[in-house]
Amino acid sequence: MKILVTGTTAGLNDETYIQEVLDRGAAEGLSIEYHNLIDELELTHDKTLPKMLGTTNYIFELLREREYCKIGFKLQENRCEHAIIRVPATILWNRVNLKLKDHKEIQNFIKPDVIVTLIDAEWLMQNRLQDTEYKTDEFHASISRQNLTLQDILSWMNEEVSLSEDWAERLGIRHYVLPIGQGSKSLFNLVKHGNIPSFYVSYSMTHADKAGREEVNSVIKQLSDYGLVIDPQAIEISSAEHSKDDLQTIYSYTVHRDLHWFVGKVDAVVAIHPYYERPPLSTGMMDELGHARDYHKRRYMIFPPIKQSPFTTDSYIEKGHVFQNSHEFFLTLEAEGFTPLPDKV
Repeated sequence: MKILVTGTTAGLNDETYIQEVLDRGAAEGLSIEYHNLIDELELTHDKTLPKMLGTTNYIFELLREREYCKIGFKLQENRCEHAIIRVPATILWNRVNLKLKDHKEIQNFIKPDVIVTLIDAEWLMQNRLQDTEYKTDEFHASISRQNLTLQDILSWMNEEVSLSEDWAERLGIRHYVLPIGQGSKSLFNLVKHGNIPSFYVSYSMTHADKAGREEVNSVIKQLSDYGLVIDPQAIEISSAEHSKDDLQTIYSYTVHRDLHWFVGKVDAVVAIHPYYERPPLSTGMMDELGHARDYHKRRYMIFPPIKQSPFTTDSYIEKGHVFQNSHEFFLTLEAEGFTPLPDKV
């Protein structure tokens, strides 16, 4: 599987995340070829990203086109089966978000099977950008000096996701948005196994006791053996004090991310509410199930109470998809054709 990986070019810490995928592959004897467009551009004649951004758009486009061609040739020459190609869809420079309209080069030379955009919590990205030891090169130093606000960072991520979606639509392939905070297993499963089922896990994050969270985490861990899993707790809202405007922006992006970037792109939504009485059903979870229904996604729910609302069983969830425990859920999942991914390469 050839994966085109996009994501902001600063504050993301994606190198560590991707290296985890490569290390997993090495440990399992799976050869994963890796290319980073910006790194490979900078290897040519001592070019740096700021110098290339300081040229005309036409010259920068030609440089990228040549590098895409070189990467594509290497992939073909090596008869590559498994690869990650890290490229930016946008670059923030001098406070202008540059859209890299590289879909033709990607289609002609890379021919990816899927596009994945990596994201992270905006406050973590801001902390990294403010950390003088995070990156010391000229490009990151320039971004750091801009003192990006949370809204700036969220807007940049949104632009990155949006253009990556356009690329995927143009190429006729799937697009996923993965939070790096949940670990690299989902991306590795995608590289290793190819076209696998994808799940978004929905549950109450505001009100959850220790036992309930342990049950949720147990289901997520087991479900990750069946395909790609997106866990919303990988991006939790910061507990720090925010201005009213910042908080409104964060809430708006949180809803947009969960409903459209996550729910809208997976095959199925798995709601987990392992409580007999309290807390009540999460409003966020019910909204996610409603959107999943509108997106025509499969919907499952682990919900122990015997007495249930008719709106739960006849509106939010299909008949036969509400389970009293996770054991019943996984039995049904396998009966419907979902099986654990094979261990061997």
